[in-house]
Amino acid sequence: MKLQEGVDLHFIDTDQFTTNRIRIRFAAEMSEATVAGRVLVANIFEMGNQEFQTAQAVRRRLAELYGAQFSTSVSKRGRVHCVDVTISYISPRHLPENEDITVEILDFLYTCIFRPLKKGRGFDSQIFEVEKTNLINFLQSEIEDNFYHADVEMSKLFYKDPSLQIPRVGRLDLVEKETAESTFQIYRNMLRMDKIDIFVLGKVDREQVKRKLEDFGFTYRNPKLELEYHQEYSNITQEKIERKQARQSILELAYHLQVVYNDVNYPALMVFNGLLGAFSHSKLFMNVREKESLAYTIGSQVSIFSGMLKVYAGISRENRLRVMKLISKQLLDLKCGKFTEEELELTKNMLIHSATLAQDRQNNLIEQVYNQVTLGNRNLSWLDWIEAIKSVSIEDVIRVGQMINLQAVYFMEGTEE
Repeated sequence: MKLQEGVDLHFIDTDQFTTNRIRIRFAAEMSEATVAGRVLVANIFEMGNQEFQTAQAVRRRLAELYGAQFSTSVSKRGRVHCVDVTISYISPRHLPENEDITVEILDFLYTCIFRPLKKGRGFDSQIFEVEKTNLINFLQSEIEDNFYHADVEMSKLFYKDPSLQIPRVGRLDLVEKETAESTFQIYRNMLRMDKIDIFVLGKVDREQVKRKLEDFGFTYRNPKLELEYHQEYSNITQEKIERKQARQSILELAYHLQVVYNDVNYPALMVFNGLLGAFSHSKLFMNVREKESLAYTIGSQVSIFSGMLKVYAGISRENRLRVMKLISKQLLDLKCGKFTEEELELTKNMLIHSATLAQDRQNNLIEQVYNQVTLGNRNLSWLDWIEAIKSVSIEDVIRVGQMINLQAVYFMEGTEE
């Protein structure tokens, strides 16, 4: 349902949960110039506004709304950066006399988003400086997390597009440059130019919600967003080794994918990744960690919207070459079909079980709708996806394996010095 060009409303009609959930998603092109400001805006939304001027006042109002839960978050998909504003509240059928507080919830959201505390041409300086300091402290602690550091370095190695190299929460240098005025301008541009999707999950009066959201005053916008990113495979493997004071070392290998979300090879890719490293019965876990005891932790994951399959391992530095050879052997075995029907069926059952559990999560239902509206007929329904997984054969796994090629290797050598 279109509220305005570039602003869409999606109802998810279900009485599956005791709470309703409303999410407003602001989406824009991932950019070094705006990512830090967007993260700060998301944090500032939670800290107060012109009606509820402190975080304590915000919490009091949420308590009055029968303990509604309000939060913000940021994420990225391909070249797109998303800021989510989410509120969950008890549905009318679980309140005395079926009281419906949806209008009050929408009023609260409007105040948080459209009436922030500001001073002059910027955000209130006191709130801004607190949130800026908090974000700097968070990023400094993340940098000390060796796996986070390895992920950032791998992104720099693997992706040719600079926007894909930026973490979803920005970088320390980008946050330090932000001012109350520059961040406020980014906030204004979010309201005027971002693609906005509003998800309303639960039993609600649709016309009432639509009228209320129309009063938010969203204006025309026409963003051109590329949710998916694909880069050409290079015959040159990028490599980086660096030393860092740490008790263990980290090895990451990134593979180029020739598969996109929900194309004909996507279900087979999910099964391939499940066989490789997504589960406790996977080859990486069983052969590298359990059998050879060469890894403290090991696994694999797919970033389908940016075309990467990544293998990560926490190891001892002297085992780097042995682990690399073993990882390569696990991939080669899958590409050659050296796995059993039992392993294949177990992996498919694990994927289906995970998908079934996800149907009981509100966030997952929202993401399914988002994929449907952004990817159109390429998005499979839950039942169709399960059938697609069930139909994956050994030959399908072998075929998709030929579309996976090593592109980058990163090694953080832990030292005691």
